[in-house]
Amino acid sequence: MAVQSRRPQIVHSPNYDARPIAVRFLVIHYTAVDRTRTLQIFADPARKVAAHLVIDGDGSLDECVPCWDGVALRAWHAGQSRWSAGDDRWETLNDTSIGVELVNFNGNVLDFTDAQYETLAQVIRHLAGQYPALRAADSLLGHEQVAGFRGKADPGWCFDWPRVFAACYPDQPAPVRLPVCPPALRAALARFVEIAPDAAPAANAFWERVSLLTETAVALAVSDGHMAPSHLKMIDLPITKPDRA
Repeated sequence: MAVQSRRPQIVHSPNYDARPIAVRFLVIHYTAVDRTRTLQIFADPARKVAAHLVIDGDGSLDECVPCWDGVALRAWHAGQSRWSAGDDRWETLNDTSIGVELVNFNGNVLDFTDAQYETLAQVIRHLAGQYPALRAADSLLGHEQVAGFRGKADPGWCFDWPRVFAACYPDQPAPVRLPVCPPALRAALARFVEIAPDAAPAANAFWERVSLLTETAVALAVSDGHMAPSHLKMIDLPITKPDRA
């Protein structure tokens, strides 16, 4: 794999443990807010959350928790999480993963940009040169794969997993990464796109609340063990047009 030489901009976060981790996975998220608000949240110790890297819609890259130079510290991005492959099982993926946030209000209904995919591919290639485990395609996971059981639904339906695997692991079979957001919920969420505010801070407040709604609905769907997500009925969400900022 080619190594990406461009360095990220450093934007320090206090929300990590100052101890190195043995990197086994890379976990992809969406932010639910814009870049400015994301970095504000990551800089707030009261929020107790931060990913290692943030990729904005224009492809720009920020490093909030150290990982770029071959020593990854334990960022607080995955939360309660678990993953299994064959006989292997991992809990609390903060202990074993680098977190990458893609700036997107809701990746179940809004597309990611070409610039984000290009930077993400460069990031993966660079990190694979630093952490051997990331040279395997199965090391790439979404937050929804490891924490969907508690409602996490990112990066979501609109994230093009085949594109990323083809760009970064062309000689390996592409693992299956299915979205956890039920189709009926996705259809309901799409209605919010039409009435969302255009600009911050209203857009951030709007989509943060939609994200909470998404997580609550997904958690309820996943916890209903006798009903597959695709069998859920259309959720009738009340839609009112907010004031635009």
